[in-house]
Amino acid sequence: MELTLSHWIYLAVVLLVILGMFLRRGVIAVCVAGTVLIGWVYKGSFIAAGQTLFTANLTAGKALFDIILIIALMIALLRMMEKIGADYLLMKPIGKLFKGPTGAYWGIGAVKGLLSAFLWPTPATMTVGPMLIPGALRAGLPLVGIAAAMNLFGHGIALSGDFVIQGAPKLTGQAAGVSVSDMISASIPLVIVTGVIATGLSFWQLRRDMKKGLLVAEVQEAEVERTQFSLVARISAGLVPLSFLAVIVTTIWMSLRGGDATAMIGGVGLMLLVLMALGEYRFQAHKVLMEVLQEGFKFSIKIFAPVIPIAAFFFLGSPEISPLVLGDGAPGFLFDLGKALSTVVPLSAVPVAIIIVLVGIIAGLDGSGFSGLVMIGTLAQALGTPAGVDIAVLAALGQMASIWSGGGTLVPWGVLDIAGVTGIDPESLTRRNFLPVMTGLLAATVVAIFLM
Repeated sequence: MELTLSHWIYLAVVLLVILGMFLRRGVIAVCVAGTVLIGWVYKGSFIAAGQTLFTANLTAGKALFDIILIIALMIALLRMMEKIGADYLLMKPIGKLFKGPTGAYWGIGAVKGLLSAFLWPTPATMTVGPMLIPGALRAGLPLVGIAAAMNLFGHGIALSGDFVIQGAPKLTGQAAGVSVSDMISASIPLVIVTGVIATGLSFWQLRRDMKKGLLVAEVQEAEVERTQFSLVARISAGLVPLSFLAVIVTTIWMSLRGGDATAMIGGVGLMLLVLMALGEYRFQAHKVLMEVLQEGFKFSIKIFAPVIPIAAFFFLGSPEISPLVLGDGAPGFLFDLGKALSTVVPLSAVPVAIIIVLVGIIAGLDGSGFSGLVMIGTLAQALGTPAGVDIAVLAALGQMASIWSGGGTLVPWGVLDIAGVTGIDPESLTRRNFLPVMTGLLAATVVAIFLM
């Protein structure tokens, strides 16, 4: 196989992107320039280069739109619940069930993780925090323990698997050339191993420091109880969780996967949103619906707008997607580079697993966790194919590393929502997370090597 100038340009841009992520620099401009250069050199025309840039971003946007839409609808539903007070009714009783620091740690973590699976971690933080933190404090759990539990369960376990919204496995899998269902199946054991070790070790550290007197539960002033709720709010507080429980049961019973499962979740969420608006606001429902939908799309677009130009470049590395941008016969540049590397350096499960984890952690240093997933998927395909390993497992391992790193457990700029709600210093939280998370990722790497 002969490598062309386009291949070497692609490799140079990939290395610049990894360096930029390591240095916490923006990489959008590098990816845009790389896309233009590839189009110019491959097609031999600067006009074609401009067309390539637009087509690549359009292709990436189409691939991501269902994720953007589902997140926008879930955020809009949350905003509607907040407006009518249904979120308060749903969350408040749970805080009263906390018995002691142990129950509070695992309880607030489990609730945050469950909500994060449907709403994503940041909006879930804003829902869980104000209503459950006082109860956890009364149960004797220090604020840093509350922050760690919410962080590890939400930004770690829930987001790294992303089994409900399926944004992460779709992004990674599409670049790796594997299905969403294969990505999810490969992710399950890795999520369990990393999650159990990270949360368990974090809890052990917390109890150790509490016994030594290094941590104490802060006294929380009595919060003002809200007492006035409409009938619609009371019904919605029960209807929303029951509806999504029914969705989960239905998707398992009917074996719905990927886009089918996402479509069902989004459809049910939108119906609940409309019903709540009509029931609470009646003839003014259209105004409120417009308002919450705008908020939902603003949140979703804000997350994915910087991902699209990065994905546009890295999709050129995949042999399945590159022809959609550059035309029939276009190579998958990173895929070809991986095959060429395998002829020089023998590749096996151990080195490719270590490479994918390190690149994943570096890719997450920008604090989003998602911007590097396309690169991770493309790299998994490029290295995994010549190495003869299970590409889905390799891609899932890289996804785990990227999201646990940048999704918000290891870098201070990724835990700002948790820090803001709890008042904990971001750096102290990430320092506390470092050993549990890295130990969990190390264990997941070992498991992945055996599974590959």
